Amino acid sequence: MMTNAETPEIAAWRQLASSPTVREQQVAFTCATGVPLTLSPASAQALADGTFCVKGCLGAPSGEACRHKLLQAEKRAVTRLAPVQYSCPSGLLKILVPVFINGRHAGILLAGPLALQSLDAARLGQLTARLEKTGLGGRVEQLQSAWRYSPRLSADKCRAAETLLRMFGKYLEAAGLHYLQAQPAPISPLLKKIEAFLAGCRDEPVSLKEVAASVSLSPCHFCAVFKKQTGVTFSRYRVRQRLAKARELLGDPARRISEVAFASGFESIPYFNRAFRQEFNCSPTEYRSRVVGHNPSQSNHNPGVAQNAADRFNNQVMNLPLAARPAHDFMQLNAASQPFAQP
Repeated sequence: MMTNAETPEIAAWRQLASSPTVREQQVAFTCATGVPLTLSPASAQALADGTFCVKGCLGAPSGEACRHKLLQAEKRAVTRLAPVQYSCPSGLLKILVPVFINGRHAGILLAGPLALQSLDAARLGQLTARLEKTGLGGRVEQLQSAWRYSPRLSADKCRAAETLLRMFGKYLEAAGLHYLQAQPAPISPLLKKIEAFLAGCRDEPVSLKEVAASVSLSPCHFCAVFKKQTGVTFSRYRVRQRLAKARELLGDPARRISEVAFASGFESIPYFNRAFRQEFNCSPTEYRSRVVGHNPSQSNHNPGVAQNAADRFNNQVMNLPLAARPAHDFMQLNAASQPFAQP
């Protein structure tokens, strides 16, 4: 779930990082290379919500030095748009790969620590002297322990590991973009107000002017905004609402077709029949005979007739949020005969 402080790209990263498929690839990389792999959000977000933590392998306060090194490396990687290798305070190597989702820095792949050489006496002396200069003196035992338990790779295997990380990063970028594209379009605050107003007076006559006034817009401006944000005109949307209501009422065989038409907000029986047929490719009577068997409260008088594809499609569409609904076939409706025609 996306919090108020994070972007859709960070939310996509979190979903990916916690998915079984990505977890499996993460474990597979470590098993194949022997190198630990961490998936973390971009540091700006991780620091903000407290999920970013580096304890440091040399004991306190080496974690602050580790974090400083990592943030510097991440900045270089984001600037270069490429992986970066850097040394942590203990002299071990780490590989950082930035991941961009929809063009925004969303996360990092951090592999390591690992060693390219052995910790001989000369190297131990150099690292010990460097630690003294950074205020981390007297950590020889911890330094040796860190090297002892870190994998050692040849230069060729290190390059191969970096290649795998780049490929993994590209996969995450593509998967993240796919995730974002699959999300329903958010409903704007304006559309929420419109839908709330319409929901409150669904069974009552309401004019375009009244709806526009409810959101403090002129009728002309309201029509333009509504069409731009939904892909359909307000009048077509209102017809769709009435047809959805009519389909519900048709499930009750005790209601006459004319009663269903008027109860749904249609003022003309011929117009209701025409709009219903144009939308669902059948008359209200035919529709009732097809769907009555799908109503749990009714017996199935015609079990051999399945609901047609148009009905199934519209059942799915009407359950979508307004901003996510396609224009569909409302272009077929006769706008001139609609009671809420645009000015």
